[in-house]
Formats: sequence, C-alpha cells, structure tokens
Amino acid sequence: MQEQQLAMPGDKIGVEEEFIAGENTVVDNGIIRAAIIGEVISKDGKVSVHNSKHEIRKIQRGMYIIGTVSDDLKSVTFIKIDRTEINGVEHIALKDGKIVAAMESPRGRGFGDRDRRGPPQQKTKSCGVGDVVIAKVLFDDPDIYTLGIREPECGVVHGQCELCNAHLDAAGPNMLKCPKCEHTEQRKVSTLYGKPEAIKGLLTK
Repeated sequence: MQEQQLAMPGDKIGVEEEFIAGENTVVDNGIIRAAIIGEVISKDGKVSVHNSKHEIRKIQRGMYIIGTVSDDLKSVTFIKIDRTEINGVEHIALKDGKIVAAMESPRGRGFGDRDRRGPPQQKTKSCGVGDVVIAKVLFDDPDIYTLGIREPECGVVHGQCELCNAHLDAAGPNMLKCPKCEHTEQRKVSTLYGKPEAIKGLLTK
C-alpha cells in the first residue's frame, strides 16, 4: 500500500494481519476500511484516515472531466482522470475512465468509420496515448467510468507529435500538425484546443 492515498468511506485501506486500525477507520471481518473521506496514513504499523482540509466529492454522471489517455486499443480507449476543483470543492475519480468507440457514432459505428451514405473513409484515431482529453461522464459503473467525446467541446485538448514529441497545433477540423517536423495526425479535436481558460470554464461550470 502507498504511504499516502485518498480514500472514500468504506474503501479498504488494510487488513488486521498487517495493521492496527487507527483514527477514522472501521474494522469489517478483519478488513480495515475508511470511515471518512481523507488521506490514508500508514505509520509504525497503524493505518489511519486524516480529515482533508477541504470538501471532496466523487465525480458524477453528467460531469465533464479532463484526463490523459493511458492505453488506446482498437475498440476502447482508457483515460486516467485528473482531479478537478469546482467552486472550492475538489472532485475526484478514484478510478479510470473508458471511451468505447462504438458509442461515438449515432449509427453505432466508431469515429471515422464508413458512412452508410458514402464511400469508405480513412480510419481516424479519436485520441492516442499521452493525449489530454475532455470527455463527459456517461455512466458511473462500479469499476470504471464510461466517457463520451461526441460533443464539440469534447476531444483532444493537448497532443504530442508521435515522431518528435513536440506539442501539436490545431490545423483544421479533426487535424493536428506538428510545427517542428510538419507531421500531421488525425484526432477528434476539441473546439477548446489551445484555450486553457475556456477549458477551465467548461470543467467548473
């Protein structure tokens, strides 16, 4: 277990075989759980939960989040979600998010797939590993959030060139270009790309 981590009420933070239950904890059949929201502190064989200095809430369905792509598979993309402060209240995830490609099209097709009314289109990556994205929480499942990026404000808000790692510039609808090596990459680009104040406004509204 990490020396310091954030816990929600009911979270497992240790077992009696390894730790003594300390302040703001409860014991459930040998499992030590957090009784409050706060930082988990383990020291000298005792595990406790210390009150946070500010209010903390869990990210809920319908909220916008910002995070970093940690893995990009063929049909699902995984997002490491950042903490967000809204009106002095810190919102946390405590779990990752996923973007399911099949949910990003009204026809049930992935972003950039063939349009039934036209010829096949080139496959477009919605985002890539290391990209920073804005997404909306569609479902809050026990182990992971299901996220959506169909809205204009959602999508990549920061990308790095896959060739030279330079910051990419927006170069048109769903297109990013490297100012250093001029390499272009297709993405589902947010309308807020390169607009930090607008991003902050969306996340905190």
